[in-house]
Amino acid sequence: MERRERSGARSSHDARIIALALLCAAVMIVAARLSRGFPRGSALRIVLAAIQAGASALVIVSVMRRIRQLDELQRTIQLEALAFAFAGTGILASGYGFLVGAGLPDIDWGTLVWPAMVALWAIGVLIARRRYR
Repeated sequence: MERRERSGARSSHDARIIALALLCAAVMIVAARLSRGFPRGSALRIVLAAIQAGASALVIVSVMRRIRQLDELQRTIQLEALAFAFAGTGILASGYGFLVGAGLPDIDWGTLVWPAMVALWAIGVLIARRRYR
């Protein structure tokens, strides 16, 4: 059963989306752990990487579909949060790129960009919600 706000609009927090995201996160973690047992470039390791990518894509598409169902204010909050995450991730990645050029150690952005975007999106949602209270 879907929880609804007082106004009748759908909430941006759907238990099914959260459960799906947690399930997909578990799938990605298990696939990452299993892939360590196979050599780089092996067919099984590639299949496990594809499973991780598919789980990530499923969460992204589900969230995008859910955003389309939100009311105008909730969409505005999500847009501002996504803009904050987009800009923040760009600043982090390019800023650290300059620092690598100055001598700091390089890091694996392939594994850090998505968690950084999600964390910045969550912060952006908190900031935007506070603004529209």
